[in-house]
Amino acid sequence: MKSSAVAVIVALNLAVGYADISPVIEVCNRTDPALAKCLFEVVDKLRPNIASGDFGENRTAAPLDPFEIDRIDIDRGKSLKASLTNITIYGITGFVLRKIRHNLAERKFNISARLPSVQVKGQYDLSMTILVLKLTGKGPFNMTFNDTLVNLKIHYYLEPEDGRNYIKFHPIGLKIKFKDAQFYLKNLFNGDPVLEQIGNQAINANPHVFLDEVKPALIEKLSKSLTDISNAVVEGSEEDELLPP
Repeated sequence: MKSSAVAVIVALNLAVGYADISPVIEVCNRTDPALAKCLFEVVDKLRPNIASGDFGENRTAAPLDPFEIDRIDIDRGKSLKASLTNITIYGITGFVLRKIRHNLAERKFNISARLPSVQVKGQYDLSMTILVLKLTGKGPFNMTFNDTLVNLKIHYYLEPEDGRNYIKFHPIGLKIKFKDAQFYLKNLFNGDPVLEQIGNQAINANPHVFLDEVKPALIEKLSKSLTDISNAVVEGSEEDELLPP
C-alpha cells in the first residue's frame, strides 16, 4: 500500500477517534512525564475562547471577559446595606498561570493563577458605617484589583450514556485572595465633593470591610461560570480521548 494511502487511513482513524473533542483544545497524554506542562499550555491557549465563550462546533458558554453580573445584594443590618447592579468585570483572561497540579487517579486538578489587573464597573446603592463615619450614596462605581491570587480546585467524573463515558465536571472550587484594591464610588453624600473624597478614602483605607462581604457572591457566580465553561470544552468527549493512555 502506498505511503500516501496509509497516511489517509491513519488521518481518518484519528478523525473518527477524536471527532468529539473541541477543535480548540489540544490532547495531553496522561503518561507524559511533562503532563503538567502540557496542561499548562492547553489552558494558556484557551484564553481567547474563554473570553468569548466560543469553543467551536456549537460548544458555547457565557463570556468570561468581560464577565457580567446582574446583581449582588448585601444586608448586614445598620452596619452595611448595599446593592451592586449591572456589574461588568474586565481583565479575567489576563491571568498568569502559576502552577497546575494533577491527581489523575482521583480525577482532580488544582490550578493557581495571578490576575495582574482587574477592572470592575457598575452601579451601587450603599449605606455603610466605617468607624464613626456613616457612608451613603447611589451612583456609578469603579474598582481596580491588582495582583489578585486565584486557586481553582477541579474535579471531574464520568457520566455513562449510550455505551460511552463522558467527562463532566463537579462544581469548581474557587478561592480568591485580594492583595490590592482601590475603590471609587461617585455621588457619595449626594455628590458633595469634599465628603465624597473623604468617604472614598475611608473605604480604601479599609477595603476588606467591603470586599469580605462581596467575595462570597462573586465566588459563587464565577465558580458556576467556570464550571459551565469547563463542561462546554469537554462536551461529548470521553476520558481516553482527552487524556489518552
